[in-house]
Amino acid sequence: MPPLRQGFAFDETALAKWMRADVDGFAGPMQIAQFKGGQSNPTYQLTTPGKTYVLRRKPPGPLRKGAHAVEREAKVLVGLEQAQFPVPHVYGLCTDDTVIGSAFYGFFGARPCPVCPMRRGPRYRTR
Repeated sequence: MPPLRQGFAFDETALAKWMRADVDGFAGPMQIAQFKGGQSNPTYQLTTPGKTYVLRRKPPGPLRKGAHAVEREAKVLVGLEQAQFPVPHVYGLCTDDTVIGSAFYGFFGARPCPVCPMRRGPRYRTR
């Protein structure tokens, strides 16, 4: 995975401190890499000896109100998980810009669908 792109780095020590305080079972050390591609919110892979996490954050710099709403993304994922959809588990949402420079949330894993493929309803079908 590529290193962090120029202008997208953040305080890794501050993130690790937040993770230790706010994420159950977190234990470092942590390696950080950035996914490349066309996402509007920068996305990172956080790898520890025991677990791999994904972090999505607002991009650095001034933003229009309501743009890049990672808070909304996290809320939707939590709601879908509570409704038994197989989505990644959100481990935390941080709206304190002082931690890494912008709001972010993290998730890991995706629960397997409890319904076998032959019995899935229309919400799982695509053409």
